[in-house]
Amino acid sequence: MTEHKLPTVDEILYAISEPPLGEGEEAKVFKVHMNPDFTVRVSKDIKDYKALSKMIITEGFTPQEDIFEGRNFAQPIAYLGLDKWDKMKADATINRYAAGYSLDVDKDKELSAEEAFVKEFALQKTIVNMPNDTFLELIDNLHFLSSKRHSIDAGNGGWFGNMGNILFKGTDKKFSIIDVQPFLYEHPGINMAHTKGFNTPLFLTRGLIIGSRKYAAEHSKDPLLIDMRTDTIDKVISASQAGHLNDMGGYLTGDMDKIAYIWERQLSILNIDEKYRKNFIQRLCAIKDENPYSVVPKHIKVIRVSGRNGYS
Repeated sequence: MTEHKLPTVDEILYAISEPPLGEGEEAKVFKVHMNPDFTVRVSKDIKDYKALSKMIITEGFTPQEDIFEGRNFAQPIAYLGLDKWDKMKADATINRYAAGYSLDVDKDKELSAEEAFVKEFALQKTIVNMPNDTFLELIDNLHFLSSKRHSIDAGNGGWFGNMGNILFKGTDKKFSIIDVQPFLYEHPGINMAHTKGFNTPLFLTRGLIIGSRKYAAEHSKDPLLIDMRTDTIDKVISASQAGHLNDMGGYLTGDMDKIAYIWERQLSILNIDEKYRKNFIQRLCAIKDENPYSVVPKHIKVIRVSGRNGYS
């Protein structure tokens, strides 16, 4: 068990009085600037922050095991308040802080298609020029997460890697994966019978292809962007080959023919040239999966701020 010295009550109260660092469908995230190794993640269900502050003072956060052996996935390490019906769901958590810049262009609702393209182009160029070791590290992290029965997050019913949960760290040319989820039975979680969840080349690839949702039709026509997307996919597949990670055993159940069909559809939507599509799919289908980490024998109890009933 990795031990962490939690932020003080005063540090937490100050953090949630500041504007949030960011927010998604489930939660608002506040940086603990007075103790910058941590964030506070507060459920969107919480509307009364005065009452929340009283809970923090009177009840305090309960520490829980950090299961990731020193790796940082912005995971919760303490929780406050439990849902009446779901004892795995907290009102708020203290999480590790993972540095980086969000790759999600779509979240900025004020951008025009032209403005979004400028950001998208710059980010995709940065990603495709990342060192090969960076992609190998991502594959290793996916194997490790699966061994702990956790997964990268995915949105849109599981068809897109949630790009807001992959961060780019420009200082050391690395990525951070954040907001991982345990293998669960209900959407937006992953069936516990799966061995990978969303930790597969398909979902990692979609998490690194910028702007493939909101402006998909417009941006899939630009030849330079298509070239960079093609090179990014090639890097992910090369790393998957080197790291022995395929798509079997994940969210896409079934045989390799079915998975090859899904890849064909996804690559076509991205307007990847047919000659590359065939090469990519052949390489993916030939990967022999080998997880270098022993899988924990049972589901690990980690309380977190999680999805609301509106997801089902």
